[in-house]
Amino acid sequence: MKTLLAFLILFYMIALPALGELTTQDLEKIRQIVKESETALKADMKELETALKADMKESETALKADMKELETALKADIEKITSKLDTIDTRLRTVETGVAELRGRNIGVSVLKDWLVVLCAVAAVIISIIALRKKQSTVSPTTQAPKKAASQ
Repeated sequence: MKTLLAFLILFYMIALPALGELTTQDLEKIRQIVKESETALKADMKELETALKADMKESETALKADMKELETALKADIEKITSKLDTIDTRLRTVETGVAELRGRNIGVSVLKDWLVVLCAVAAVIISIIALRKKQSTVSPTTQAPKKAASQ
């Protein structure tokens, strides 16, 4: 019980100042402290805002410089690629011309082969006609007479 009584006395000693009333002077002091804190916060916010704007401008300037540098590099790369494509285009045109010439020659050789076959056939006919005439002239007239009689 002594402990409980000691505990209650201690509790009242601690809680007693909390039950006190606030006077107008106390309220004025609190208002003044709040106003000072508010003023200090506003000043800090302005400083931070100014610093942030400066950092943003600096970052923006750096980014613009980097973008211009990249743009210049890209333009140079595009020019190189365009030059290489022009070279490749020229080479392809040369190859196309060569292929067209080879096709023309191939067609010409094919036509020559056809004419060679025709000439060989005509030569074979001429040779066979000559051989047939020689054979007929070497055959004796007596062998020709019985054939003529039999055919009549």
